[in-house]
Amino acid sequence: MADKVCLQPCLGLRKEAVLGRQALYVIHEDLLPDETVLGCGPALNANVQEDVDFINLYPVLTVEACDLDCATKLVDKKQQRAARTIRIPDLVNELKLDLDALPEEHIDIEDPAVQAVAKRIAEDVKELLTSS
Repeated sequence: MADKVCLQPCLGLRKEAVLGRQALYVIHEDLLPDETVLGCGPALNANVQEDVDFINLYPVLTVEACDLDCATKLVDKKQQRAARTIRIPDLVNELKLDLDALPEEHIDIEDPAVQAVAKRIAEDVKELLTSS
């Protein structure tokens, strides 16, 4: 059984990407700090050892903002597979969030939408921890 999950975020600039990244910060810093590591796409792409270790040692949960699946493809490029992929547009629909109500420039981690997405993704992290 794994003791941590690697959270690998999408690096896009859309609201969905920012919402997802902010939610992962909440999970890693506040909700499940001892059960998660936070991956960094540019560091993984540059073969920074810590980020390579994250995807080799722990199940990876990728968070995607669109159908390009850049985070998932990056993990694949490093000869690993995401244990689970979360799509922010699907969560927005599931949680009945209004993206238009979110600010254009920056979405604060205290925003109710960020908190709701973080709590929902944290459920997936807990499932991965018990199933791996």
